[in-house]
Amino acid sequence: MIINVLIFLAVLSLLIFFHELGHFAAAKAFGIYVKRFSIGMPPRLFGVQLGETDYCVGLPFGGFVMMAGQEDVPLTDEEREKEYGQVPPERWFKNKPVLQRMCVLLAGPFMNLILAVLLYGFVGLVGSHVPEWEVEARVGEIVPGSPVEEAPLYRLDARPMAGREPDLYGWRIGDRILTINGREAGNITDLAIAAVLGGDQNEQEIVLERVLESGETARYRSPVAPRVLDETGHARFGVGPYETAIVREVLPGSVAEAAGIQKGDVIHSVDGEAVTLSGFVSYIESVKDGERVSVELSRNGDTFEVEAQPRTIGRLHGIWFSADDPEKHPATVAHITPEMQSTTNLRRRDIIIEVNGKPATLEQLRRLQEDSPGGVLHFRVLRPGIFWGLVEPESTFMAAAEVQPVRAIGVVLEPKSVLQRIPVSRVIPHAFYQSYLAVERTLLTIAGLARGTVSPKDLGGPVMIFDVTTKAAEAGFGWLIKITAFISVNLFILNLLPLPVLDGGQVLTNAIEAVRGKPLNEKILERMQQIGIVMLLMLMLFVTYNDVVRLVQGWLPW
Repeated sequence: MIINVLIFLAVLSLLIFFHELGHFAAAKAFGIYVKRFSIGMPPRLFGVQLGETDYCVGLPFGGFVMMAGQEDVPLTDEEREKEYGQVPPERWFKNKPVLQRMCVLLAGPFMNLILAVLLYGFVGLVGSHVPEWEVEARVGEIVPGSPVEEAPLYRLDARPMAGREPDLYGWRIGDRILTINGREAGNITDLAIAAVLGGDQNEQEIVLERVLESGETARYRSPVAPRVLDETGHARFGVGPYETAIVREVLPGSVAEAAGIQKGDVIHSVDGEAVTLSGFVSYIESVKDGERVSVELSRNGDTFEVEAQPRTIGRLHGIWFSADDPEKHPATVAHITPEMQSTTNLRRRDIIIEVNGKPATLEQLRRLQEDSPGGVLHFRVLRPGIFWGLVEPESTFMAAAEVQPVRAIGVVLEPKSVLQRIPVSRVIPHAFYQSYLAVERTLLTIAGLARGTVSPKDLGGPVMIFDVTTKAAEAGFGWLIKITAFISVNLFILNLLPLPVLDGGQVLTNAIEAVRGKPLNEKILERMQQIGIVMLLMLMLFVTYNDVVRLVQGWLPW
């Protein structure tokens, strides 16, 4: 937890530093008197006075550049005289030409954009190991009843499209997504974002590439409209990421070991059906008792088949556990489906103290699952308090979960990862393009909020940012850098919105002054600032409420 908090504060401090550095550098360039450059809000914790400016650090939330004649919170005449009475009038922000003032205001948000470009460029140059679906858009598991299951496919060839019947129906596992609405698809996330931002029932044009049974490669146009498929309320095409099933471990004495499966083998299909990692697990689990399966694998470039008869074991469907040390530490609920949560009353972060009266280490829990097909496991659970018990106190309770009988062959699988590194000659274009995509997605999200295709409940505040940065750090340094870059782009856009108190709102008032030829009445400006503060507080309360709801429902691992 302490490490997670430090990571969160480091990310927050970096974003604030670059934002305020933009305001500061522009103010200095135009000769504006800067009294304080602060990372963090008052009280001042420590700092150093260099020349006329106090460079300091405060509480790790927010930050500001304190300059003469520019006030986020209105000052009285006495307060203004006390702070800046000794400063020559020509060095006051409000006495500078309108264009200079607007440059100072815009410099903060644009430094956040520059930070994003630098971060995207850095992670692209250094490289990072990412899941294969991060570098290619390939169809993984298809949700039954989803839009793509029966979507029409028109082969792209010389024949005219108008009035033509579809050549095929339905996407397949392994199909490559080439373009979405005319734009190249970089990864499967692009498809998910297109569905959410495009909205329910709005048809989109997808171009797929498929390897036919003859070995020939064919391309198809597939017009398909996403739909809401679950309780999230988000429109989806119903396609999961493609994850190659790689054997990480073969359990001693298992069916897989007897069949000759080895660590590092790549699983391609089972009984002639192409499968991803999750698809292979689901297929094997659903095999009828006593039946055999034929598994196609590859090893060191050679492809071969083995036969195996899965054995029956027990498994808790819809709940996943984790532990720092599987043989010593208690098991913690890492993820749980809404259905399992409603039937067991368990949720994320819950700590399983005992299972069937025995200490619940992860290894012990795994053994009891496998040995209890069709049985019930009884848990003694510790639920940690939320926000030090202020939102919800710590509690202990009993829970029970039914163990489903499933089939297994005794392998532990892992997804394929690839090293993503951008050549030096392409780093700059790559960084700008990634920043452009982040800007576009942020703007589309705002437009989706206005149209109603994106729910306000999806908005989050500091707790969500904490959660996102924590998960990114767990996934790896590269993920953390990319998430920080994306948050920086969000700050760039949000600060440009024409709302009082935000930089965009102040740019708007200065633009009005330029058109009128004279400043707005100070009383009007004061009222606008007050309204802006109230609006900002209301927004913060709303997103914090969303965060608390997610915490109580166990969606975020605080």
